[in-house]
Amino acid sequence: MADHLFGITDTGKVRKNNEDVFIAEELMNGQFILAGVIDGVGGYEGGEVAAAVTKEVVLSELEVVGREITTQLNLAFNLANEEIIGRKLLDKQLADMACVATIAVVDKLNNMLYYIHVGDTRLYLFRDKSLIKISHDQSFVGFLEESGRLTEQEAMKHPKRNEINQALGLGSREEMTASYFETGSSPFLPADLILLCSDGLTDLVNSEAISAVLSTDGTLKAKAAKLVALANGAGGKDNITVVLALNDKLPVQHEVARPADLKSEISETQGTAVKPSGAVQSAAPVIRSEEGKSQAEVNPPKHHGSVSSINIRPVTPEQNSLPDNGKVQVNKFLLIFLTVFSILFVIASIWLSISYYNNRPKPEVIAAAPPVNLPEKQLQDSLARLKGDTLFLSAKVFKSPIRLTHALIINRDTLVIKQEGNVVLLCDSAYTGPALFLSPECKHIVADQLVIQGFETGIVSEQNALEMKNVRFIQCKNPIQVFFGFPDGYFVNGRLNKRNYQADSLAKK
Repeated sequence: MADHLFGITDTGKVRKNNEDVFIAEELMNGQFILAGVIDGVGGYEGGEVAAAVTKEVVLSELEVVGREITTQLNLAFNLANEEIIGRKLLDKQLADMACVATIAVVDKLNNMLYYIHVGDTRLYLFRDKSLIKISHDQSFVGFLEESGRLTEQEAMKHPKRNEINQALGLGSREEMTASYFETGSSPFLPADLILLCSDGLTDLVNSEAISAVLSTDGTLKAKAAKLVALANGAGGKDNITVVLALNDKLPVQHEVARPADLKSEISETQGTAVKPSGAVQSAAPVIRSEEGKSQAEVNPPKHHGSVSSINIRPVTPEQNSLPDNGKVQVNKFLLIFLTVFSILFVIASIWLSISYYNNRPKPEVIAAAPPVNLPEKQLQDSLARLKGDTLFLSAKVFKSPIRLTHALIINRDTLVIKQEGNVVLLCDSAYTGPALFLSPECKHIVADQLVIQGFETGIVSEQNALEMKNVRFIQCKNPIQVFFGFPDGYFVNGRLNKRNYQADSLAKK
C-alpha cells in the first residue's frame, strides 16, 4: 500500500490485554478511506467484545459508501449500540461493557472528510504544520479543558481524566439525545493529514510533541511508531492506538498573475492625435468644415479622460429639404403599408381565436379525496406537534384501528414510532397508497411493534433510513419499498447491505 494510510495498536507498559482496535482500509477501489479508533471499556472481556462488535458493524455498514455518508455513519453507530446492548442482555459477565470510538471517511475524489465520534478517542487534522483538534472529548475534564478552565497539562494529570459521559452501549437509542453522537465534515486538501488516536496517547503525549512528530519527513509508519514510543516512554499506562491517513495528491500550483504593461494609446481622427488620459488641454477645440474655415467655437463636454479634436461636416440648407412631390410619394406608400398591415393583423387575430376555441383543453372531473377520519387526524396532529424523537401509539388513545386515507409522511431526521397495546394501521377501501412514506430528509426512522394491514405497499423509504423491530405486515402485497438515488450518468457499484431482515413468528426482544 502506498504511504498514505497506516494504523498501529500497542498494549502499553501496564495493561495485560489490549481493548483497542483500529480500522485502516480503502473502500470501493480506493475511492474512499475508512479510518477509525475504537477503545473498549468494561474489563478484560467486556471492552474487547464491545470494540470488536463495533468494528464489525462499522465495516459492514460502510462496505459500500453512498451519497449520505454522515447518515451511514449514524446508522452504523446506532446498530453497534443496539448490538452491544443485546450482547449485554445475553451474557451477564458483559453487563458493564461499552466502547468509545472515532470513525472517519475520506472522500479522496472530492477532497472531503466526514466523521462521527463518541467518548474520548480523538480526531486531529494536521495542515501546514499546525495540529487542529476536531473532535470534542465527551467527559467533564474534557469540557473543562476545551472551555479554558484547565490547561492541557492540567487536564492530562486530572484524576477524573478517563471518566466519560457518553459511549456505545451505555443506553438504548430512545435514551439518547439527538446530539449524542458528534458528526461533522471538513475539506481534506492535498497534503492534509489526519490522526485518530485513543486516550492512551493523548493522556501522556501533549499536542506540541505530537505536532513535532507529524512535522518530520518520515513515513506514516515511522511517525505512528514514534508516537507509540513516546507514550510508552511516558509510562504506557493504557493501550495506545494510532491511525494516520494522508491526502497524497499533489498540491495544485497556480501561476502568479502579472499586471499588464500600461501603454498610452494614440488614436487619430482626421490626423489629430488624442492626448493620453489625464492630460489637460489648454484651449477648447475648434469645429472646422472641410474647407478649413472656422465656423464656431464651442465649449467641449467634460470628460474623465482624454480630450480630442472633432471634425464635423456642416449640413447645408439645400441638403435638408426634399421636393414636394417626393414627400407626397412617401406619404402614399406609408398609408398603403399601414392599411395592408391592419387587415392582416385582424385576419390573424380571428384565426387564432377560432383555433384556440376548437383546441381548448376539455375540463376534467377530479374525484374528491376521501375525507380524513378522526383517528387519522389525531395521528397526524400528534406527529405535527411532536417535540421529542418518539411517537407513541397507545391503545388507550386509539381504541379502534387507525384507518388511513392518506400516507403518513415522515420528514424528520430521527424518529421512533412505537406502539403500546394493540394499535393497527388499516388501509381505507378507497386508498391505494402506502401507510408510511419516509422522505429523503429522514436519516434514522425506527418502527417498533407496528401492525400494518391491507395496504398495497406498507412502507416506502428513501435511501436506507428504516429500522424495524417486531413489525407485522398483514395482507400487504409489498411490505417495504426502498428507493436509492444516484447521480445521473454515473457508474454505480455496490450491493445491498448484508444485514438482512428476519421474519419470525415470535417477537424478538
